[in-house]
Amino acid sequence: MTSGTSRGPEHENASPGLPGSADKDLAGHADRVRRGYLLVSGLDYFADMLLTVTSVLLLQSLGMGSGAVFALIAAVWIVEGVSEIPTGVLADLLGRRASVAISFVLRAIGYSALFFSGSVYVAAAGVLLSALGGTFASGALEAWAVDETGAKDPSGLDRLFAQGKIAENAGLVLGTLTGAALGTLDLALPQIVAGLTCALAAVLSLRLMTGRPDPDRPPAAPGRREAFVPRLRESFGEVMTGTRLTLRGDKVLIALILTAALLWLFRGIPGVQWTVVYEGLVGGNLLVLGAMRSVGSLLEIPLLGWTLSLQKRRASARRTVIVTASTAGALALVCAAAVKEPALSIVCYVCFSTAFGLCMPGVRAAMNERIDSGHRATVLSVASLFNSLFTGGGLILTGLAVGDLGSTALAWPLAAAGFGIAGLWVASLAVRPGTAPTTTTSTTGSTGPQEVRAP
Repeated sequence: MTSGTSRGPEHENASPGLPGSADKDLAGHADRVRRGYLLVSGLDYFADMLLTVTSVLLLQSLGMGSGAVFALIAAVWIVEGVSEIPTGVLADLLGRRASVAISFVLRAIGYSALFFSGSVYVAAAGVLLSALGGTFASGALEAWAVDETGAKDPSGLDRLFAQGKIAENAGLVLGTLTGAALGTLDLALPQIVAGLTCALAAVLSLRLMTGRPDPDRPPAAPGRREAFVPRLRESFGEVMTGTRLTLRGDKVLIALILTAALLWLFRGIPGVQWTVVYEGLVGGNLLVLGAMRSVGSLLEIPLLGWTLSLQKRRASARRTVIVTASTAGALALVCAAAVKEPALSIVCYVCFSTAFGLCMPGVRAAMNERIDSGHRATVLSVASLFNSLFTGGGLILTGLAVGDLGSTALAWPLAAAGFGIAGLWVASLAVRPGTAPTTTTSTTGSTGPQEVRAP
């Protein structure tokens, strides 16, 4: 991964053993970036999870049948998949801050549409617009945080993403429970709250996602404005060529992308069925379902804190965490499908969902170590594209093979086996040394202004 900071004269004149003013400024900037990343990530998940309990119920209340609901969900996967790379290119071209702000604005409009209109067509358009908006932030926020904190060692990235996962989980839990509570009053109420949250996040992202100054970059010529479309076309070709070379030159990165997509697939199969499987056990209570969805994320927070302390003591902590979590998660999912006691089955399923969350910080850190700064958002969008394609295609095949959504006899044991194998595979890849160059300037010439530049 790209790392390192510019050392100015003030650093050279600093007394040995004492930090120079440049180091202090960079450290302070990294702390501000980290806090901004955590806040925006938390709001991102809070807004999305406001709808996790009520969205399908709202669509049904508008007259949308089950077939139309499944078709709309499939369309969401398609929109997210085909939009990942173009929006990733825009993030590398226009700047990660602008891309994240666009994401929140589009989602604010899409979510609010379901509140202000009772039309099923407007509702469908709002869902698809929100899906498109989500792809603008996919990879861009993460790329900004990695570049701006300038993490020089794997443990720094592991800490960043573990802290980010804690912030995401906090937003997930608060959003799920808040949305469930609001849904008991009106199924559309979580939609407008999600829209307002996204509007707030758009403003905060513009204020918080700043870049550190780069003295090596020449000032732009005053009054020069290039045509956007030719610059976009040229930049698209340049960024895609660089991304293709990055992927072609690093087989481990390609394998990481594929195995991470497999983890998402095997997490997604039971993720579709769990509400149907457990709805009768909780009496259809929205708050109870929301609480059940939140327990695993709450458990992840102290466990992620434990992984942070483990990383300080052991160099191989990343592999240990992924292997342990994926193995335990696979066993828990098998037990959830096999045991007859409802309470025990619920506990096992919660353990499985927790295990997935513990795997992901190490996987994300391993990917970022192998990506250069100039193409980071695009490569991360490629990874998200594979997540969407694998999960969407896998769910279609699962739906054809499993006639009853409430049946776990076939799908969950197969998902458990795949989850365990993919976890062991990705653990072996995640500890291999990265190959990303230490500097990059490929997007600072013809690609136009960019808030996040190569150090």
